Amino acid sequence: MGTWNAQRDDWLRSLYPETNNRTIAKVMGCSYSAIKNRAQTLGLKKSPEYLKREKPGCFRSGQTSWNKGLSYQPGGRCSENQFKPGQKPQTTVPVGTESVDKDGYLKRKVRDDAPPGMSRKNWKFVHVLKWEEYHGRPVPPKHIVRLRDGDKRNFSRDNLVLVSMAENAILNKFFAMENPPEGSFDVLLNLARIKLAANKRKRELTC
Repeated sequence: MGTWNAQRDDWLRSLYPETNNRTIAKVMGCSYSAIKNRAQTLGLKKSPEYLKREKPGCFRSGQTSWNKGLSYQPGGRCSENQFKPGQKPQTTVPVGTESVDKDGYLKRKVRDDAPPGMSRKNWKFVHVLKWEEYHGRPVPPKHIVRLRDGDKRNFSRDNLVLVSMAENAILNKFFAMENPPEGSFDVLLNLARIKLAANKRKRELTC
């Protein structure tokens, strides 16, 4: 490959805007990377007409990709360590296993067939399971079960309170206050329900 000089630079300047780099490399007797690097050094660009016509980097109609019909074959012992269909990870635990989440709530594994990536659906909070056991029905949509005394291990019937998500949002605001309204959980729940009823009435009057 010849060294770059003023004459070769002028030649490259004349060819570069309208000619693909591989053709230029063949004509000038150097590598594709040498053309690309020298053009970058000289600040050369392909012309808008060339880019529109050739569309470098894009597949053309009827063009076949280099890897058509090929499948990836991992080397070494990769195939031995890959998960097989139906295989479960070593961390899988049996149904009935109980665990404590990051907030201190007890949860229990109730199923083992959740869709891939949805393993959390295999688990249910124990206080929710207990409420459903006491009442013989699942927790209704848009509702949750709260613990009246805040004790995350007290699953007695009287301690499990069904509230709507709207009521729960207001309760969370009450408990997040520096000086929340005085009174028991029941008092705060009644305040939340009164607030929701007042807001609903206000919306009805403004319609």
